Amino acid sequence: MARNNGKKTLLANMTIQEASDFWDEHSLLEFDGTEEVAVKFKLKKKQYVGIDREVFKKLEAQARRQKLRVDVLLENWIVEKVR
Repeated sequence: MARNNGKKTLLANMTIQEASDFWDEHSLLEFDGTEEVAVKFKLKKKQYVGIDREVFKKLEAQARRQKLRVDVLLENWIVEKVR
């Protein structure tokens, strides 16, 4: 790993595997200016359903046109219908 004044620095061109291996062996707390904080969050439970592959391709195209993730677009449509 490259070093800067004796301190570890992350390389911007690390592969996913290299980054995974690095973080398996290191902690963010090893770097200057970082500190541990407590974070609270609440996860929403999700239910997954199957959808025909061709229908999904059309859904993906529509989501791209609207600059949305597929799951967001689909959930928006479903919420409109069940109101």
